Amino acid sequence: MIYNQPFYKQRRIFMSIKDKVFYIGIGQGGGNLAQGLENKGYPTLAINTSKEDLNTLTIKHKYHIVGGEGCSKDRSIGRDLIRKDFPNISTQIKNHAGDAEIIFVGYTSGGGTGSSQGPVLVDILTMHPDYKDKIICSVVILPSNKESIQANSNAYCCFKEISNIKKGGACFVLDNNEFKDKYAINEEFIAYLDEFLHIPATDKSIKGNIDFSEIKKVLSAHNMAVMVAVPEGENAVARLLDSLQSNSIFAKREQDNILQYVALSLADERLNPEEVNQDLQKAIGTPIDNFTTFNKRSRNFICISGLTYPKTRLKDIEELISNSKDAVMKSKETSLELNADMSFLQTSSKKEEKEYKEESLESIWDKYML
Repeated sequence: MIYNQPFYKQRRIFMSIKDKVFYIGIGQGGGNLAQGLENKGYPTLAINTSKEDLNTLTIKHKYHIVGGEGCSKDRSIGRDLIRKDFPNISTQIKNHAGDAEIIFVGYTSGGGTGSSQGPVLVDILTMHPDYKDKIICSVVILPSNKESIQANSNAYCCFKEISNIKKGGACFVLDNNEFKDKYAINEEFIAYLDEFLHIPATDKSIKGNIDFSEIKKVLSAHNMAVMVAVPEGENAVARLLDSLQSNSIFAKREQDNILQYVALSLADERLNPEEVNQDLQKAIGTPIDNFTTFNKRSRNFICISGLTYPKTRLKDIEELISNSKDAVMKSKETSLELNADMSFLQTSSKKEEKEYKEESLESIWDKYML
């Protein structure tokens, strides 16, 4: 079989790039992303406390946490399970990560398994001697404000932990509040990530290129990162900025001009990259560095990292939970005071009530005088 030589070389480059990336999906949401990325050819591992959730996936490498029966959104269950089974989880990661230079850990912040175990795993990997030279990134999914109080409470607690991780790389915060179709968010993120990672292989220009070391530099930046692409056309900067703020699958970025790196691939080589970056900086702030190239895909692509975590969005979640707190606390009250004596119709005499210091299975019978 005769291969077209340039295409064959390009295809080998694509495969080598995918071999440098490893994705770990925690819980159902993280596992769904793992499925999509494996379909694109990336090595993945899905980890879950629920066998039923794992059985919905067809990916090659899956691991059921010992003793897990699901967490029913209870973060304490997930935390206890990962602590007990971490040696086995660590072995699974080591066996399947290969020579990956970038490890992504994906999970939903509103669930039980992902919310409780995702931040722990990221934190451990950043400190583990086997992964000290790796870039450990996160893909975290926020629940919509129409999801349960428990899901939003879990998300808030989860981000308190995420914010305390000191050495992690880029954190992509997907927001279910922005799109009704959660699977559409997954598909768009996977397409963005795949496009971004392949920029060194596909986007070439005498005006400038982005190599893989610069991709790693962008992903190594702590705190939040976002990506967006818009079709080629006039006012490229304005359209990118509009999509970053209004039509993004990510949580809205803070308007504080804090960022670290920008990677930009433009579709029109007639554009002056220095002028484009200057216009961007007027709106989003001045990065430590920016990397620019041009592409033949007829769309402009940007990735920004080192952004502030989405404080405004998390403040909205805090308000949502606070407004429901009183109702939730009342729903948990179990006492019922009925003081009127309505026993006059009973033919049997009422037994003398007794006080019990501590209830037991046996005392239940006495409690109801049976």
